[in-house]
Amino acid sequence: MIDAQTHLAVAIAAPDTTSALGTARELASVATLVEYRLDLMADFDLAQLVARSPLPAIMTCRSPAEGGRFGGSERERRSLLQEAIALGAPLVDVEAGLLPELAAMPGRRTRLIGSRHDFSGMLGDWASAGLRLRAMGADIVKLVGTAHGDDDVLPPLAWLAGLAAETPGIAIAMGAGGVASRLLAPRFASGFLSFAAAGTAGTAAGQVDARTLAHDYGFHRVAGADPFLLLLCPVDVPWNVVAAYRQALAAACDKGSAWLLPVPCQQVTAGLLLACQLADVRGIIALPDLPRHPDLAGFGAEPAAAAWRWAQGRWQGLRAPEPEIAGLIAFVLTAL
Repeated sequence: MIDAQTHLAVAIAAPDTTSALGTARELASVATLVEYRLDLMADFDLAQLVARSPLPAIMTCRSPAEGGRFGGSERERRSLLQEAIALGAPLVDVEAGLLPELAAMPGRRTRLIGSRHDFSGMLGDWASAGLRLRAMGADIVKLVGTAHGDDDVLPPLAWLAGLAAETPGIAIAMGAGGVASRLLAPRFASGFLSFAAAGTAGTAAGQVDARTLAHDYGFHRVAGADPFLLLLCPVDVPWNVVAAYRQALAAACDKGSAWLLPVPCQQVTAGLLLACQLADVRGIIALPDLPRHPDLAGFGAEPAAAAWRWAQGRWQGLRAPEPEIAGLIAFVLTAL
């Protein structure tokens, strides 16, 4: 039985079974699930992948129409997914077209992830899309859009926030503008997983390397962090500055569960701030060199809030850790 934590799932597109299992073993210390992208593998033994996987496995075989590269017929793809279920794969990812048929397979123990992807935009009505997949037999609903800016993290995180805790969901905004949707998933009771890359080359735009996600971003600490703070920062994350802020947070707070998560973005936008607030944060801090969208003033986020005014005044010209950071952390903890 796969437990209820938000999983770190590593997506693997290896040339063959041996290398796929080897990659999964190498990442078993940081990941809790593995996805084998059968459509991206030149050769594979499905029975071996199911039986020998070092982590509970998701079997995915995506057609070109759904953004994959499976070269066989739709009948062959259906047979592969049916075989995965018959072999007892813990999870199978399938789109709406095959979902009702696979959901009706007798004796099925496999949990079905019902997927819908939008490779040009952000899906539109997330709530209706999720309800349709659930009605068609999905045990877990996966909705994926393509972000064109930092505001686009709001729809997936708002959808997750609206799900009941017992209704597992996967909500992703692909691309550089949607990284926050991957980082913040553990803060939502309904968040089933977040996908990470097996190295520098992922299977979807915006995936973070699994080791970086686990060790640097502290993925497994995010769910239980208290207090939980966000540091909005440039896409090229200044990890030395992040380390200084975390040290200051530890000094200002005696809770071992305190955590500060860097959120890379192009600019501070209203949608990004609203999405971040849904993640039950104690404070949101933005580095001074990040551009601010003019619409922020209409949402009361800047410069009206005292913490933002104070931060702006203290951070003028800040490019390296300074002693004032500890005071800023303490201020945010008490003021927000």
